[in-house]
Amino acid sequence: NTFDKIKRATAAAKKDFPDIELIDLGAYKPNDMVDTAIVATLAAEAAKPENRGYGDNGVPEFKEAAAAYLAEVFNVAYIDPVTEVVHTLGSKSALAIMPSVFINPGDVAILTVPGYPAMGTHTKHLGGEIYNVQLTKQNHFLPDLATIPEEIALRAKLIYLNYPNNPTGASATAEFFTEVIEWAKKYNVIVVHDATYAALTYDGLKPFSFLSVPGAKDVGVELHSLSKSFNMTGWSIGFVAGNPLIVKAFSEIKDTHDSGQFIAIQKAAAYGLAHPEITEKM
Repeated sequence: NTFDKIKRATAAAKKDFPDIELIDLGAYKPNDMVDTAIVATLAAEAAKPENRGYGDNGVPEFKEAAAAYLAEVFNVAYIDPVTEVVHTLGSKSALAIMPSVFINPGDVAILTVPGYPAMGTHTKHLGGEIYNVQLTKQNHFLPDLATIPEEIALRAKLIYLNYPNNPTGASATAEFFTEVIEWAKKYNVIVVHDATYAALTYDGLKPFSFLSVPGAKDVGVELHSLSKSFNMTGWSIGFVAGNPLIVKAFSEIKDTHDSGQFIAIQKAAAYGLAHPEITEKM
């Protein structure tokens, strides 16, 4: 496990060089505490007996807040909270589950390199194949879809994109996403856009969603995570939104993978989504 290797290397470095400040670039290292209003909401909701159960595929309050958040922050036209949003235990678990919904032996998932490998790892477990598209400085760290061979495109089920991108920091454009949508329609490929970092923008750049581009909901879904945008790392909560058929299929498989986040955490997260201004990074 890569993350375990990083943790062991970090611990060894701290032990060997105790007087040197270590900049830890490993996973799950939030810089700040969760906003106090979210903590207070969680404490209040956790004290209510009706919130002790599992939230399954998302309590109404959370799904409604997620849809409103997409509209307010990302200018995403109407998303139906009932049929086009489903809660997840963070974006990592969503990426791990997604291949189980769509990949059969011999199917292809297209990933970008460098990139987050979770969906690729599980695609291989299911007998699928990975096709990597390089992100280069010359192409502004956007994948060149024209380089994907026709034979690969015709066998592809999923294409995974991640913008703002980890680890390059690159941002996508409406023009690029329009090209992606046209390509996905041509080859009947599902677009999985990991928008984990979409709320973290700087230098006047506005938060930007794949779903805000016309036609996006026809071909794909977008993943959001409160771990990054609201410092809720460790409470692992997020959502998948977009095409209702993809959301429905994902929900049915997801329901057998996890028991759903606790209702109290979902309601605390809903409070955060309803008050996006509480995070200074947005």
